Amino acid sequence: MKQWINELGLQQVDDPGIDKPVYRKPFDGRIALSAELENLISISLREARDKRKLPRSKLAPLLGITKQVYGRYENGVSRLTVSRLIHLCEVLDATPEEIIAPAAPHLWGDTETKAVLLLATIVKLRTFDEEVLQDVFSLLSRIEEICSDGGNAAAKRASTRPTAVDGEQDPD
Repeated sequence: MKQWINELGLQQVDDPGIDKPVYRKPFDGRIALSAELENLISISLREARDKRKLPRSKLAPLLGITKQVYGRYENGVSRLTVSRLIHLCEVLDATPEEIIAPAAPHLWGDTETKAVLLLATIVKLRTFDEEVLQDVFSLLSRIEEICSDGGNAAAKRASTRPTAVDGEQDPD
């Protein structure tokens, strides 16, 4: 267990919202406690709803709840279940990143820069059709292959390419 904790960079935290010590991952040198995470998710929900110009009174019935119950989510009084979060993403046409990333950017990168880049990349990827996504995936797979073997795959491919012999033109 200690090896797992060390490998993931987890730190023991006494979170007042949880009655036992827990292990969390720091981001930019700090650890957000559960109350702060809940507050940030509440803000994200409100911002997502406001961005779509959808009043609570119209959103709540889509979720099968009253606007007062929904208001408790936005005010951080009630905690969301994962299934309710998925439902909210569906009815708001929001991505999980839009709701969760402001509260937990460390889930997208070890540094703020990496998290911002990955999230921006995801936003761009969502605009592509299936064919383009397949091309991007193939490109990323080739890059991963090259990086994982220190570039040896690229050197091997280059060494097996036909070369110009006896005045023939190189096909590349």
